[in-house]
Amino acid sequence: MLSVVIGVIGAKNPLVGFYGIIKFLEFSFLVFFVAENFKKLNKGILFSCFLSGIIFESGLSFLQYFNQGSIGGAFYFFGERTFNAITPGIANASINGQLFLRPYATFSHPNVLAGFLIVAMLYLFLLFKNKIVFSSGIILGTITLFLTLSRTAIFLWAICLIVLFGSYFVKKYKNGFSNKKVFIGMVMFLVIIVSLFLIFQNALLLQRFLQTKISDESLVQRGQLISQSFLMIEKNPVFGVGINNFFNGLNFSKGQLEVSLIQPVHNIFLLVYSETGILGFCFFIYLFYKVTKNVIYKSLKKERKYLLMLIFSIVFLGFFDHYFLTIQQGQLLLSIIFGTALSYRN
Repeated sequence: MLSVVIGVIGAKNPLVGFYGIIKFLEFSFLVFFVAENFKKLNKGILFSCFLSGIIFESGLSFLQYFNQGSIGGAFYFFGERTFNAITPGIANASINGQLFLRPYATFSHPNVLAGFLIVAMLYLFLLFKNKIVFSSGIILGTITLFLTLSRTAIFLWAICLIVLFGSYFVKKYKNGFSNKKVFIGMVMFLVIIVSLFLIFQNALLLQRFLQTKISDESLVQRGQLISQSFLMIEKNPVFGVGINNFFNGLNFSKGQLEVSLIQPVHNIFLLVYSETGILGFCFFIYLFYKVTKNVIYKSLKKERKYLLMLIFSIVFLGFFDHYFLTIQQGQLLLSIIFGTALSYRN
């Protein structure tokens, strides 16, 4: 913490730096609260909360997608932004020359919505209750995830499903499940996944992946921000440029500078290193080591797989986006997951 304070004092904008420290303390308290109380809470209520979140956000996402804009009305008070497909800076996907609005629901970006859906669905696995209700939540969440057209999140969820259902059939096979039933189950699972990728929305999702190029504007901008991050690390390796001061550390030439480039680097590890230096980065890595170790050695075997997948999801998504550290909704998700992982103490 001392190194972070020193970095903030020497930052270009110390006030936003101290605000960042206050937010860090706020979410540290949330991690502590969840760690102390998660196992005491009614799992049925928690399951219902995550399921309700998936249903509400999915319903609003469908409305926004078919309306190609926000719905307004009462949804404004739940956090919905006012936008349509031609709003400057809005997240559209260009597929075969046609623009499609990616739904936001009540989140600040479709990628954040996608991250929430993955976290919420993994919590449904962790808190499993009614089979029919559980399955409905997973199917609805998966369809909505496809609507977001978030390539990183969809790829991650495909990995999660393969691991989850693959381990399920392996377990059933070891317990005497017949080869025939295992084969039929695996075939049905593969048919469902392939069908969703090929049929859903006239194969728009498949085109979204196939048309990805290194020259895409979003990828070029991410590369430029990564370069800026390395420059900040090179110039301020010990204390960084100061927490919440990444914007102030940007040093683009006049020809490069665009409003769309004034954003954090899309990698939480580079972002932490850039803003807090080597000491803050090591502490951040230690946090992941601590929660992972705690899950491996202290959680119940039946829950360990889902907890590890939640942590892996943060790491994987965090390599390609920054919202776990920069946006209130992402910070809440990160704190809840860390708190849940630390709640297991045997």
